[in-house]
Amino acid sequence: MITKKFIKKEGCGMAGVGIQLKKLVKDKSFFGGVKAFTFSSIVITGPLFLCILLLTVAQQFLELTSTPYYERELFLAGMLYSFVFSQIITSGFIMVGTRYLADQIYENKEENILSSLYGMIAVTVVIGGVIGAVFFLLSPLDFMFKLVAYLFLIELIIIWGLMMYISALKYYKQIIMGFLVGVLSSIAAIWVCYVAFDYLTATHLIICVNIGFLLLMLFFINSIKKRFPINNEQYFNFLTYFSKYPSLFFVGLFYTFGLFIHAFMIWGSDLQMIVSDTYVMAPLFDVPFFYAFLTILPAMIIFVLTVETAFYNKYKSFYDKVIGSSSYQEIQNAHMKMFNVLSKEIVFIMEFQLFFTVCAIAIGTSLLPITVEQVDIFNIVTVGNYFFIIMFVVMQILLYFDDRKGALIVISSYLLVSLITAPITVLVGSYGLSCFISGLIGLVVAFGRLRYYCRNFGYFTYCAQPVEAKGHIIQEMARRLNTLNGFEGEKK
Repeated sequence: MITKKFIKKEGCGMAGVGIQLKKLVKDKSFFGGVKAFTFSSIVITGPLFLCILLLTVAQQFLELTSTPYYERELFLAGMLYSFVFSQIITSGFIMVGTRYLADQIYENKEENILSSLYGMIAVTVVIGGVIGAVFFLLSPLDFMFKLVAYLFLIELIIIWGLMMYISALKYYKQIIMGFLVGVLSSIAAIWVCYVAFDYLTATHLIICVNIGFLLLMLFFINSIKKRFPINNEQYFNFLTYFSKYPSLFFVGLFYTFGLFIHAFMIWGSDLQMIVSDTYVMAPLFDVPFFYAFLTILPAMIIFVLTVETAFYNKYKSFYDKVIGSSSYQEIQNAHMKMFNVLSKEIVFIMEFQLFFTVCAIAIGTSLLPITVEQVDIFNIVTVGNYFFIIMFVVMQILLYFDDRKGALIVISSYLLVSLITAPITVLVGSYGLSCFISGLIGLVVAFGRLRYYCRNFGYFTYCAQPVEAKGHIIQEMARRLNTLNGFEGEKK
C-alpha cells in the first residue's frame, strides 16, 4: 500500500518557485495575474535578462568611443563563456539541490536550508574555480582581464545557486529589487568608466558587470539569511541526496549540455573564430542560435505559471484522497480530473509557444541584425527549439510524478541524438539541422514515456515505490566534510 512518506516525496519534486506562485495566483484579479507572471518571468530569466541588458548597454557605450573591434569581441566572448559554462557546472547540483530544498521546506526543516546553501556554493565554486583556473592559466590573455573574467565566472556560479534558494522567499519584490540593484549599479559603473577613460576596454566592462553581479549576489544572500536565519552548520548534508537521487544530477547536466552541444560542435568546424588565442566561437552560428534560444522563454515562463499552479490543486487533491479514507470512485474521479487538467495545460503551452515560434520566424528574421545565411540557421534552430522546450515541459511533468528514470531516458535520448547528428550536419554544411532532428526525436520519446507512465499510473503510484540507495560512501563523505567545520554528526 502506498504510504504518506512516498506521497510526500512525490509532491516535493517541483521547483521552489511553484511554492510562491501558488500564493500569488490565489489573487484572481488582473494585478494578481500580472504579479504571478512577473515573478515567474524574473526568477526564470533573471540572470539571462541581466546579461543581455548589460551586453546591450555596453555595446552602445562601445559605439560611442573609439574602442577597437578586438576589445568588443573579447568582451562578448568573456561574457558568453562565463554564462554557458557556469550553467553546465552548476546544472546537476541545482537539480539535486532543488529536490533537497523542497523536501526541507515540506518537512519544516528550515534549519538545514542556509547551511546547505553555503555547502552548495562551496562545492560548485571549488569545481568551477579549478576548471576556470586551468582554462585561464593556459591562456595568453592579459592577467587583469583573466582575473576579472575568472571572478565573473565565479559570481555566475554562485548566482545560479542563489536563484534556486531565492525562489523560496515569500516576497517577490525582493527579487525584483535585487535585479534592479544589479542592473543600475553596473550601468552606473559603465558610465563612470565612459567619462573617466578615452575608450572602454573589455577589462573595464567586465569589471563594471562584476560590480553589478556582486551587489546582486550580496543582496540575494542577505535576503535568504533573513528568510532562513538558522544555520545548523551541517553544510554538506545535501550531498546525501546524490546517493538518493543520482538520476537528478544527470538530468540537469544532460539538459544543459544538450542545450549547447550543437554550438560546441560547430565551434570545432570551419566556421570557428578564435579570439585572443583563447575563446573559440562561431559567430555565423552563435548569433542566430542565441536569438533562437530566446524564443523558448515564453514556454518556460508559462509552464511554471500554469502547470505548477493550476495543475497542482488537482494533483494534491488526488493524493489527499489516496492517503485518506476516500472511496474508490472518489479516487478515480480525482484521477480523471488531474489528468484532464494536465492534458489541457500541455496543449495550452504547446499552442502558446507555437504562436511565439511562428511570430519569431515570420517577423524576427526581418527585425534581427542577422545575414541571409543566418536567417536559415535561425529558422531551423527556432523550430528545433520548439520541439526541445515542449520536450522539456513533458520531462518536468515526469519529474513532478517522480519518474526520474523516465526523465533521464528522455533527456539522454536528446543528448545522444545530438551527439550523433551534430557532427554529420556540420560536415554537410546544414548548420542547425541537428537541433531540429534531436528536438523532434526527443519530443517523440518524451510523449512516449508520458503515455507509458499514464497507462501504468496505478502501478507506478501504488506498487513501484522506489528503493532509496543507502549511499554509505557519500553519506560518510558528507559527515567528514561537516567535521571540518567542527560539527560532529552522528556516524552511521
